[in-house]
Amino acid sequence: MSRVNKIKSIVSGICFVVFTIFNIIGCETTENVKVISSPIKKVGLSPSEDISVIVRTDEYIMPVAELRTTKTYPEIIEIENKYIKISIVPHRGRILFDYIFKSTGSNEFHRNAKPMPILKNNDYVVEFGGYYLSLPWNPRDRQPYDLEYKLLHEGPDIVEVYMWGEHPDNKAVGEIWVTVERDSSLVQVKTKISSKREDALDIGFNDFTIIAAGGELTDNCSFVIPTYEVTIGRSIDNWMGIEGERVSWPQTWSNWSDFKHFGSFNVLVDNMSGPFSAVTNHDTGDTLIKLWKPNDFFDGIHIWSWGKDYKHTIGGEPTVNYENYKDSLSIPSNGSIDYVTYFYVLKDMQDVAMADTFFAGWIQTEKQYYEISSDSTLTIQSQLGSSRDYENIDLVVSLTDLEGNILNEIVSEPVTAVSPSQIYSRSWEINLNGLGIESGRYIFKLDILDSNSSLLFTTSSLSVSIK
Repeated sequence: MSRVNKIKSIVSGICFVVFTIFNIIGCETTENVKVISSPIKKVGLSPSEDISVIVRTDEYIMPVAELRTTKTYPEIIEIENKYIKISIVPHRGRILFDYIFKSTGSNEFHRNAKPMPILKNNDYVVEFGGYYLSLPWNPRDRQPYDLEYKLLHEGPDIVEVYMWGEHPDNKAVGEIWVTVERDSSLVQVKTKISSKREDALDIGFNDFTIIAAGGELTDNCSFVIPTYEVTIGRSIDNWMGIEGERVSWPQTWSNWSDFKHFGSFNVLVDNMSGPFSAVTNHDTGDTLIKLWKPNDFFDGIHIWSWGKDYKHTIGGEPTVNYENYKDSLSIPSNGSIDYVTYFYVLKDMQDVAMADTFFAGWIQTEKQYYEISSDSTLTIQSQLGSSRDYENIDLVVSLTDLEGNILNEIVSEPVTAVSPSQIYSRSWEINLNGLGIESGRYIFKLDILDSNSSLLFTTSSLSVSIK
């Protein structure tokens, strides 16, 4: 045998051994788990792009009634990166006016540069849309006063806009920092409220988000709130139920197709499993997620919509209003208090069970009750999305008891890439007999780990009964 043939023979033998070992390991790790659907085809993340900012004055936006700027064209700050294009209009009090998700082309906020007065709860208001605060506040139009601004960072990795304004009556000062980074759909809004008074300041405080996920709400939109209970507010002819009644969540009207008429409801933050809410438009593939920190800064969320018959209200729109509220915000003399709000959008998420500033996801079983005698397998489904570009992370699915103690690590696999426009979808079929557990109630937990095995994100299923 020639030397070349000997080398070929040795290489072939090594390859055979490696292939055999790989298959033995593969059989051991997948004996009780079968992948029944593959992730969306991965082509890798698109190249990184610089973030940019421009200031334009080519659009007229009507101000609140009393201001001297009625006939002026305000400065509109536009920030754009690979995933989003947002606008800020400080001279109209708009912390965010537009939030365009470039992957779908949708503006996630309702915006109206020239709104007309709308009759709501026996009071006329105007609604420009976007995201804004109740400080400084014009009580006549129920809209914010003007803010001043300064560009602190103008790219290429980060853009930061600083805004401020003082309430003319109570001497409360609002300061806002809006930050956007490259290769991310995350918008961070830091708010600081200070008092110039010699005595303590005690005020109510709200932030308002006028959401039109996917451009406008459609029949196939859903409201995502991590709670078990909501309180019914006002609704036309009490179609939602009696005002003040506590009902379980989700209700049928958590889908906008069943939100027939004007109605409202409230959610207490104490009854929420996480400080976030979301709206998903399944027709367009947009999911807008809003988070805040600290978790207990707000007391609750007041949510209302004109409903499906919005056209019967002059000025009504196919939107949902999320109003985070603080009944009493106490600030000592010359003191301050601050909190942070975050927004980001993901594409093609079916649901959101848990979210933080970098990841959102869910994991669930096909059923909530299984009998090993008649059910040989159990199917798990999950999705993971991220507000920024991530590569080379690890996904682990574990079986736990109701206290969260891990009983079995069922799945461990790499996630090559995940981003705002590229989610990770997966389904597994589990051999029930291979779990080696007694009858009882269990939870499936999904963990995301970095290359150092540090925990980045976790979410869990509802409890499952296995007998």
